[in-house]
Order: sequence, then structure tokens, then C-alpha cells
Amino acid sequence: MNEINNNEINNNETGHFEQLPDEILLELFENYIRLIDIYFAFYLLNHRRINGIINSARFYINIPSKDIFHQKPFSHFSSQIISLHLSTFCNDLDLSKLINLRSLHIEKPTKTQLTSIRAEFLPNLFYLSLSPCWYSLQELPKHLENISQSCPFKHLQLCVLPDGKIIRLLPKHEQPHTLK
Repeated sequence: MNEINNNEINNNETGHFEQLPDEILLELFENYIRLIDIYFAFYLLNHRRINGIINSARFYINIPSKDIFHQKPFSHFSSQIISLHLSTFCNDLDLSKLINLRSLHIEKPTKTQLTSIRAEFLPNLFYLSLSPCWYSLQELPKHLENISQSCPFKHLQLCVLPDGKIIRLLPKHEQPHTLK
């Protein structure tokens, strides 16, 4: 009889994931749970509070070389991704959907990805890094090749090109004005 009462007490004291405070859930979603797991394990549950927290999250995505890119969750949360570190070859990643992206590092960029690194697609880009790869500077799209002369990105402050060249830029609002 005493054993049954202890089990009942322990069951009543056991918490549930959805009972965690919003701040802890947000921390878990943003920093500890992979995007694919958030999508399939939590978002599809249609739990109003949890979905609200997920929808307010900002994601820092790191896709290591041995991981697999998952198109569906990535596309679904694309406007919430603010940082992307891509270490694996990923031909079907559409960068133009990452409108709030601030930091981008790609180790094996495709031609399509290089041409989609544009100010109109990535207006908030602050940091850009393209690891040394099989492209020479002459093979880069013109807007990236000449980025130090005419930077179309409003917020870009640091750019690392495939040849290892590091370009530091002033944000547009801090650039000196020239008189005509």
C-alpha cells in the first residue's frame, strides 16, 4: 500500500515538457534542438503555446559535414534563420528565402548559392564567409568579386572570400559622404 502511494506522489511531482517556462523553451529551441527535430517533434503537434514560442525563435543553424540537409523544416522556418554555417555540400539550399540572415558561412558553395548571395535576397547580411574552394575570384559573380569597391549590402561589415581575402566594410550609414 505504501508503494502505491509513493508512485502516485512521484507521478504528481513529475513535470511535463510543455510546463516549462517560455524562456526555457525558447532557449532550448534556439540553441539545443536541431531544426528538423523542432519541426517534426514539436511544431506538428499543433500546441498553440509551443508553436507560438517556436514562431518567435531565431535560429542559429550549423549543418556539419556529416549531417543531412532537410528541405522541409528549413523552408518552413527560413525567415527565422539568422545564422547559417554550412559545412556540407548542399545543392538544393535556396539562400534567397533566408531574408533575415545576418551571418553566412558556406564551405562548399554551389554556383546557384553564389549567385543568390545578393542584397535584395539577404538584406540584413552582416557577415559573409566563403571557404576556400574550387572557385577562383574570377569565377565569382561580379557583385561578390567587386564587393570591396561597391558593396550593395547595407549592413555587411566583414566578408571572407574563397581566396582567403578578408574585407572589412563600414555599414552604409557610417560611410563617409563625398561632396560633389
